[in-house]
Amino acid sequence: MKVRDLMTYPILTVGIDTTVFDAIQMMVRENKGSVLVVEGGLLKHVVGIVTTCGMFKHVFAKGIDPRNIMIWEIMTPAPLVTIGPNASTKKAAEIMKEHNIRRLPVVECGALVGIITSKDLLRCVGDSEQDEKLA
Repeated sequence: MKVRDLMTYPILTVGIDTTVFDAIQMMVRENKGSVLVVEGGLLKHVVGIVTTCGMFKHVFAKGIDPRNIMIWEIMTPAPLVTIGPNASTKKAAEIMKEHNIRRLPVVECGALVGIITSKDLLRCVGDSEQDEKLA
């Protein structure tokens, strides 16, 4: 199976001038555990990522008001570990394990086209096990 078969798109993105508070509101509304920070118009280029874990570590644990801090101040900056849409899901899992990450932006020709997560990969395993039971 290919990454393109499991990746999510559209994904949650914010510009670098977004406050952490606004990003949190978006993440809650969309039920997402991360947000990619992008620049650019139609072809968005990833410049960073922020996860809920990062928000707790860099904002809440330090007692900072999320309304007073910009997303670029706490993001993990690019270059991020990424994968192409035609890569195998096995390769995606290997990359996630090697880098101890749970989210992998999918990039093609330098532009963001989706994201694949560890949950997506687990869902794939669960689906294949279900197919085997039905066979």
